[in-house]
Amino acid sequence: MVTGASGPVGHALVRRLLDTDEVRACVRRPEAAEPLRALGAKVALGRLDDADALSEILSGVFTLFHLVGGPNHVDDAAVLDANHGSTLRAVAAAKEAKVPRIVFVSVPGADLEATDPFLRAKGLAEEAVSTSGLQYAIVRSSHVYGLGGLWFTAVVQGALARPPVAIAAAARDEVAPVLDEDLAAVLMAADDREGNLAGTWALEGPDTVGAADLAERLAGPDAGVGVPLGADRAPGVLAELLGIPVSRAMADHLLRPGRADAPDAAEAFGVRLTGLAAGLAAILDRMAARPRASE
Repeated sequence: MVTGASGPVGHALVRRLLDTDEVRACVRRPEAAEPLRALGAKVALGRLDDADALSEILSGVFTLFHLVGGPNHVDDAAVLDANHGSTLRAVAAAKEAKVPRIVFVSVPGADLEATDPFLRAKGLAEEAVSTSGLQYAIVRSSHVYGLGGLWFTAVVQGALARPPVAIAAAARDEVAPVLDEDLAAVLMAADDREGNLAGTWALEGPDTVGAADLAERLAGPDAGVGVPLGADRAPGVLAELLGIPVSRAMADHLLRPGRADAPDAAEAFGVRLTGLAAGLAAILDRMAARPRASE
């Protein structure tokens, strides 16, 4: 079962899992359910705030892939509940349903003692997973790029601005983004490992690039130099680029380089990662393959 399946990583993971397994997905929004059903998943609607109801959905499941969470919430308490609280409920439901294994997506820098509310919430969530008594894999992923992802959308919209905007706090910041399909492949490979599964790994893309350089690459040679946002004006500029309200926690996360800080998940699970140029080309191919609104 995949929670938080409506995002780009969730879709990629569900599609891969369906090649070999029955897959259940849980999403909050009714409009997110149909694309997953079209893939072949059995979809349940719910807010994941009821461990008892979730345990019923988890009956007979071997692995729970928990993708729920994020920083874009109204205050620190909401960030904590969306990340730590949701994980506590997922773990309780999995134990009640006798699910043997949980695979959890986290972020670099997650830490119980972090002053950043999102990193602290993810650190607490990791602790809930690692002390659950279930088999587990925690994968701390760097920024993911793929159609619909907020970081990648911000990067693209920033590149289209004039002058281009680099999604970074400083010009020297470097990122190593990972393709959504590659993160999904790593999560599936972790679950394919035989025997007891227990550990924390990190994943970043094979290519490191300056955030300003990435903006310039996407903008084209004549667009000008990508200008880093800086932390102070980031929430307002990002809200304009994304077309949604952006919290301080969300802005801090999008600007954070997010480099790997644990053993290499791709190496551990035998996944060959996609280079940045090839990954961007694959995304363009996906865009070209989408039906047009008039069709």
